[in-house]
Amino acid sequence: MDDRIIAKKLELLQGLEVEATLQLEHWSCRTANYNAPGDYTWDDDWNSTDLPVMFPPRKTVFLKTVAEVPAENLKDLYFVFDFRGMEGALRIDGKLYCGIDINHMRIPVPRAGKMELLLEFNSVPNALFEPEQDRYGHGEFRSAAIHRIDRIVEAFRHDTGFVHECACVIDDERRKKRMLAALEKAMLGVNLTLPRAELDKEAAASLEKFRADMKEIAPDPESGTLCAIGHTHIDTAWLWPLKETVRKCSRTFSTACRYMEIFPDYHFSCSQAQLYDYTREHYPELFAEIKKHVKNGRWENTGAMWVEPDCNVPNGESLIRQILYGLKFYREEFGSRPELCWLPDVFGYPASLPEILVSCGLRYFSTNKLHWQAKEPFPDHLFVWRGLDGSEILSHIAKLPNFYNGFITAEQLHTAWKDYEQKDLHDELLYPFGYGDGGGGVTEEMMERIKRAKTHIPGMPNMRIDTVEGFFHNVERKAPELPVWDGELYLQTHRGTYTTHAEIKKANRISETMLREAEILAVFAAWEGKKVELNLEKAWKTMLLNQFHDILPGSSITEIYPRSLADYNEVKDTAQQSIRNTVAELGCTAGESAKLRVFNTLSWERRDPFIAEAVAGDGALEAIAADGTVSPVQRTADGKLLISGAAIPAMGYIDFTIQKAQKSVDNAEFKVCETLLENALLRVELNERGDITRIYDKELRREVLAPNAVGGELQLFQDGPEDEDAWNLQSSSFKRRYPFDSEVHVSVVESGACRGVIRVVRTYRASRFEQDIIFYRNSKRLDFAMRVDWQVRNTLLKIAFPLEIRTTRATCEVQFGAFERATHRNTLLDQQKFEIPIQRWADLSESNYGITLINDSRFGCDVLENTLRLSLLRGTIHPDPVADYGYHEMSCSLVPHGGDWAAAEIVRRGWEFNTPMTVGKLPADAVSESASFLSLSGYDGAVVQTVKPAEDGNGFIVRIYEANGGRGNVKLHCAFPVHEVVECNSVEEGATPVLLKENIFDFNITPYQIKTFKFVK
Repeated sequence: MDDRIIAKKLELLQGLEVEATLQLEHWSCRTANYNAPGDYTWDDDWNSTDLPVMFPPRKTVFLKTVAEVPAENLKDLYFVFDFRGMEGALRIDGKLYCGIDINHMRIPVPRAGKMELLLEFNSVPNALFEPEQDRYGHGEFRSAAIHRIDRIVEAFRHDTGFVHECACVIDDERRKKRMLAALEKAMLGVNLTLPRAELDKEAAASLEKFRADMKEIAPDPESGTLCAIGHTHIDTAWLWPLKETVRKCSRTFSTACRYMEIFPDYHFSCSQAQLYDYTREHYPELFAEIKKHVKNGRWENTGAMWVEPDCNVPNGESLIRQILYGLKFYREEFGSRPELCWLPDVFGYPASLPEILVSCGLRYFSTNKLHWQAKEPFPDHLFVWRGLDGSEILSHIAKLPNFYNGFITAEQLHTAWKDYEQKDLHDELLYPFGYGDGGGGVTEEMMERIKRAKTHIPGMPNMRIDTVEGFFHNVERKAPELPVWDGELYLQTHRGTYTTHAEIKKANRISETMLREAEILAVFAAWEGKKVELNLEKAWKTMLLNQFHDILPGSSITEIYPRSLADYNEVKDTAQQSIRNTVAELGCTAGESAKLRVFNTLSWERRDPFIAEAVAGDGALEAIAADGTVSPVQRTADGKLLISGAAIPAMGYIDFTIQKAQKSVDNAEFKVCETLLENALLRVELNERGDITRIYDKELRREVLAPNAVGGELQLFQDGPEDEDAWNLQSSSFKRRYPFDSEVHVSVVESGACRGVIRVVRTYRASRFEQDIIFYRNSKRLDFAMRVDWQVRNTLLKIAFPLEIRTTRATCEVQFGAFERATHRNTLLDQQKFEIPIQRWADLSESNYGITLINDSRFGCDVLENTLRLSLLRGTIHPDPVADYGYHEMSCSLVPHGGDWAAAEIVRRGWEFNTPMTVGKLPADAVSESASFLSLSGYDGAVVQTVKPAEDGNGFIVRIYEANGGRGNVKLHCAFPVHEVVECNSVEEGATPVLLKENIFDFNITPYQIKTFKFVK
């Protein structure tokens, strides 16, 4: 039979499924502006309206009527709504019932009798990111009715339609011909022009014969299986604000609950504890329904994390807290404990992620994004992913035609199995299906097709329904010998997300640092018996929410970012208030005083410069420490005090008295002028335009810059344009460079006992660039503090350092470790890594000398041969046309060093550059003292990442990681009496006793290992 006849018959059959129609009339309408969940500003009162009716963009539309549902054939009745340009939800008698969207216009009727229908729609949701829709679009509600469905005709259409699709795509010609022959007989067996009763009789008989004919065609026993799971991917924010996500959750989750009632074998999976928390807070009745389905095993809380975060910008502790608070929520609210990290849409995964996941007790990892590779396809779909410390996690990257939002079409199912690389090792792959975001998840049509797919149609893969974790359990049971991927999962696209919306990334780095500081100081104070607030969970969750993979990467609409910045400011304010309260309990006071208490929360003694508020008096100053040592003090250009060279105990404090200098500082070798910065260790030469033309390491007699090169040069490049420019940075950008304006101003703004500062001011069109080159009296560290008024689009700003180094590998800090990337472009993969994500630093080293570039809040970097460049700003247009406009501050530091990066303690320098010391003032009559609450000795590659209150309220947690890629024995000293120490995992599960003697214990640590201990008082 000709395909055109089959297609037309199927189309007509779909119309014939509707056996009877009852129009729903007498509608009333009102509109509003949606301010927040449950908060509306109304435009008018209820008014009766005729259909169709149209609504402007961005309005929330309410429509209501009363329906009288007949009692006969209740299971065959549906509410059917005809509309366009809107998405919303249906309430019945005031209770949320089901989502309504372009994929869910037919809603099962719950009961017979009279009921009030209330529809809430968001009109033209695309208006937020499509200007044409905002200007000219409109939502339209056309009609509503109750339909009675002819189940016989419906079943005939589903069976024949799906088999026809399958026959069109399968490769087996013999089976294809037999299927088409059976299909032809079935189609010829039904006369669509017959009256309803006779049509049903023919359709039933033809369907029975068709099913019998199909059973005679044997499926391929080697065809494999798709493990199907109903799913919806809801972006916590992206092309809509967070407040709209709350409504999207209500729509999608209520729809899933209805399908649980209709389809007994339906299973649904959704990640992100934040989405469930929104539902708990704003839709408690719906949340109670979800809990019921979780309990009976059909609704899977998957993913473990609070949100699906970006994995390039957050630090390692943030990724652990994503899991800690996600698991805590699932455990407390559902009694569940996910074992899977579900990150289908994230823009790359660091080499340390396996160890983070395993340390949190997770066993599985799933993504899809790696199949977005620009040039070189990722080779494996089912594999073991090995992390920096050797941890291994079972991983799956299903290559699906619609990525993580699969549809149940024959073409997609066939392609999914055909493209699966590990067929020979394991005969099953994961197939999540359902519309994402505002699409409402799974549809009835999908579930009907799954019924047919589960019969194992000839030439097609078989299908079974399970949970996501059930799929992984099955892999473990069969224990195939899988390939191993060692190292990062680099995404060969979306490289611009390391840099776009730089202000959000900086706010995140500062918030992470301040929350760490606040927790550590509060724990130390509490251990001393002080009354301090220990619970910062709310602030953590606010920050974790804003680490979502379209907020923090900078790929959301304009409306997202003022709210995000406000959230980060709230986090910082909360942390700062906690710090103030804690240092007050630890002896500090407000008011004027020349006595300071300086806190160091890092796990080694610090000697880097720190800033304090000014004290009264004129002339040269010095700082007398509690141990009697004297340090020089300099007044900075902004009126503060800079204290240099003082020793601050590890994880403790020391007091200082600021007084008039008793003798002048010997600055004979310290020179500062517009063209020269020099101390006993380093010489920096500049030309009249403020370009650094030479950096010479006097101590080790090495040139730092490549011959004829300029160091710390700001460079402007053409960036785009393209439709996804917030996400993407292309290699062609580096081929077109823009010159700065010709006028340059160079001046010395500081020259004192501790440092010198040269300021270079440049312009480009309406943009202004201030670059302070900061040079210290007793250090090789050369800082670059930049203030930029950014007023350009489609432009990339970088800072470049061509170095006198020969190496084929660059070492870059990642979360809880460091990872090497090539400096050449030998292979296709090397070529694709023309922009790479880093945490705090990147290093180029030879065997006995190296140079590190440290940043304070910039995460995109490129390394080509001997040149390190850090990306500072972009000017993208889509989806936010004003991204990065305005004022920015950023800093980086160039650190020449002997030996490689590990020998030079670069990890410590990166921490110091990003962790300002907390400084409080003491009463004038206070006795100076010092203390160290916690310290490490022995192997020096261990770093204390975290000290926090234990989640169960009993004691505190210390998290330590190995940072240099080595191993050794570490001894931990605690200044407080400790009753017991146990080793646990990163989410505070398990308790392996540790031998403790006089508040000291030791442990072995291996390369990049994460160790977590619980201290009980």
